[in-house]
Amino acid sequence: MHLHKQIVARIVLIVLLTFGILTSAWAVGRGIHVIQSGPAYANVGIGAFNAAGVSPGPGYTNPILPELDIEYQTGAKLFGIGSVYGIVANTNGGFMGYTGFYSDISWQHLVLTPVLAFGGYHQGRGKYLDGTFQFRLELTLAYQFANGSRLGLKVAHISNAFIKKSDPGEDEILINYSFPLHFGRLS
Repeated sequence: MHLHKQIVARIVLIVLLTFGILTSAWAVGRGIHVIQSGPAYANVGIGAFNAAGVSPGPGYTNPILPELDIEYQTGAKLFGIGSVYGIVANTNGGFMGYTGFYSDISWQHLVLTPVLAFGGYHQGRGKYLDGTFQFRLELTLAYQFANGSRLGLKVAHISNAFIKKSDPGEDEILINYSFPLHFGRLS
């Protein structure tokens, strides 16, 4: 049963990410578009580490932990795809530094942001993920205010994608706040 829940949670996350990317092509002409450029963003998320669909893992007794996620998204994009840099840390000393790619898909005041990243995970006293090298998938749905800031819900997944013998995986749910960074020009 445990393996079944892991597989279902991962399939749901992958389907959501794929749906977000594929619908951008369909959405042209319907007011939905991929944001091609804009300011860089700083994101802060507060939520739960190992929150949904994944069992605690071997030797790990605390299934859900508070966590903090901090990200920087570049404003420069190529074909609507920008770079992201971040760190996520939980209260048991586990953390992951990551880098990857993101896109913003908007419709009216809603922005859908899929992220595909990779990086290094340190277990601390936290969950065993069978290796340092991990992948990170994220999907954020946020409301964008008139000043450009965004408030939304983020779901994320850390996994080694079975490049190791086992793939315990980890899922997160976070409340996310993003604010644009308007860097002044030097004269």
